Amino acid sequence: MRAVGGRRTPWGIVVAAVLAVLVAGGALLAANQLRDRPGQVSQTSVPPTSSVGPDGCLVQPCTVLGTVSVAGTTVQLVADKGARSGRLRIGGPDSGDVIDATVTEMGVTLAAGSLQCVASTLSACLIRGGYQDGTAGQVVVGRSGKWNSLSKPFVSDAGYLVLAQVTADVGPEVIAVQHDCDRATVPDCASRPVFAQVFTTSGRKAGCTQDYPSLESLPGYPDVRLGSDQLSECD
Repeated sequence: MRAVGGRRTPWGIVVAAVLAVLVAGGALLAANQLRDRPGQVSQTSVPPTSSVGPDGCLVQPCTVLGTVSVAGTTVQLVADKGARSGRLRIGGPDSGDVIDATVTEMGVTLAAGSLQCVASTLSACLIRGGYQDGTAGQVVVGRSGKWNSLSKPFVSDAGYLVLAQVTADVGPEVIAVQHDCDRATVPDCASRPVFAQVFTTSGRKAGCTQDYPSLESLPGYPDVRLGSDQLSECD
């Protein structure tokens, strides 16, 4: 085990795939591979799409998996049949303002609990689901009634990916918990120590925590609470 500031880069730390924006219909395609090292969140954003009907669906029957009020705005996660594609509907059942859940292009299946939102000066919602042995998610940010999706998803190989206010940034941060493990030499990292990597929604890498013996030993787990004084530079 190495201390924070001298840590190996674990597999699948953050950015999973670059999502290209297609001109026609505003659709998105995910790239087909994970990046093996951490990187900043791209500040490029993806605007809402108008390619679906008023119910927010492309493939019937659709299911509303989650409804959250964010600073007075109703946000719903709507899944198509089979929950292998979906979108956020911004503004309630009668709104045609929708944003594609592009994380499903990686193979993530949407479910109850896939939606988490945090209201702030810059509000944010996280669409997440199981990915390989961990969790992958996409962040959608909103300010002054305008919502856009960040163009790159996040991955936690320890299966813990949330939004939380960690620093004094204008919006919440993304906490992605990783195993401190070199997958090139260790085939099974499940029993190895973990640490939390923190990114701001503006694209800045905020830092990493120290190692903890297990996911359950993180401060406040399952509702992990971190402060900026618990972060050090990530290698």
